[in-house]
Amino acid sequence: MNIDKNEPIIKYAEKGKPFNYEKLFLNTVADYIFEYKGTIYEKLTDKDKSISLARIIKKMEVNGVPVQDFFRADIDAWNEKGDSFQTVLNLVNVMAQDIFCCFDKNVRTAQGFKKVNRLYAINNEGTLDYFIYVDSDKKGLFSKKKDPSPIALYFADLKDRCEKGLLPRTKN
Repeated sequence: MNIDKNEPIIKYAEKGKPFNYEKLFLNTVADYIFEYKGTIYEKLTDKDKSISLARIIKKMEVNGVPVQDFFRADIDAWNEKGDSFQTVLNLVNVMAQDIFCCFDKNVRTAQGFKKVNRLYAINNEGTLDYFIYVDSDKKGLFSKKKDPSPIALYFADLKDRCEKGLLPRTKN
């Protein structure tokens, strides 16, 4: 699942505006939401939103571990407060910040963009659909092949380390 850097949410945040992680996550998994409910997220009731997101989360992995196992302590703490929909939204927000933090100009570090050691994927019957960013190729007769961007290299490195089992399999 390739992250679209031309997404309006990312473009809006590049101007120094607040970064809407949750909405970007929902836009990225929109095809999966549509697959489950046959409509877009905004038209669903809170119950259907919760069910759709929970089904996606059940299929998700982080660093090769099911998301629900990786974040078990956090999920249990959120569940103690009683609202399952809020628990799902809290988890979505944590995952979205991990996935999209490198695009958020508001959380830059001295070394450049923010990096994490978590790579997320949706497991589709044994095939992993990774959340990654790949530079779009320029198309045209005279376009030159350019070097990958630092963010594309970051995601490629994360995927390589994940496949080799070098990323943490538990939350620190």
